[in-house]
Amino acid sequence: MAASHGKSWISSKTFKRSLADRKTPKNSGGSAPHGRSLFGRRIGRPLSAHKKDVLKRLLPTYEIPPETLVQPGTLNPENLFKKKYSEYWFEIGFGYGEHLTELSLRNPKTGYIGAEPFINGMAALLSDLDKTPAENIRVMMDDAMLLARALGKNTLDGIFILNPDPWHKTRHHKRRIVNRDNLDIFHRILKPGGRLIMTSDVEALSEWMVTHVASHPGFEWTAKNAKDWQEPPLGWSATRYETKRAKNAKKMCYLLFRKKGMKGSEKSP
Repeated sequence: MAASHGKSWISSKTFKRSLADRKTPKNSGGSAPHGRSLFGRRIGRPLSAHKKDVLKRLLPTYEIPPETLVQPGTLNPENLFKKKYSEYWFEIGFGYGEHLTELSLRNPKTGYIGAEPFINGMAALLSDLDKTPAENIRVMMDDAMLLARALGKNTLDGIFILNPDPWHKTRHHKRRIVNRDNLDIFHRILKPGGRLIMTSDVEALSEWMVTHVASHPGFEWTAKNAKDWQEPPLGWSATRYETKRAKNAKKMCYLLFRKKGMKGSEKSP
């Protein structure tokens, strides 16, 4: 890969390490194989009357049926929709849902599933869908890994993990969504050539994610030079968090990985 990396969040050392076949890093953490692994609050500000109403009216329409999550490794995303789509993508922790809804409108031939445990985020997404319905979206208001474990092998074309909680304290690193146990699950449910797309504006977390995913034998980093992770990919749809920027946030990193195997789709996500 390229020798010139420029000023980057991701160090030259980390970049070079990603090219080697390495052992799993220490303190890789990991969720329990079954059950929830949620942390923190599930609701922030009190919901308005309108958002309470859209939750009541629309969540049953867009919600992934809980009974489809009972048997691990059996859920085909095709069965969640009324019609078949050419691709299926999963957004883990969709925040307020603007990225998910934008992609659903831009790519009507793609089916999108999303998980967000926080009620305020789900209410915001459903408020947007109340204005502009989208038949190619299905969601779950719970821990994303419950859905990930339920999905069948080689059923997804891509996974988004955008600006996950960095869990800054060392003792909380085990709570980070990107860890070896979860990466094994992502690898199982992605099709050969399927993409794992992650972003963060937290330097330590970006380094963590690159190191962990590059160390997994089933993934390869698609970056060829620093520009590939310093700038958003072609056709990128920015999230509200990305546009607003968190306090003291630095430049966003865009980390694109591919499941090893046959070449996946090269079109913009």
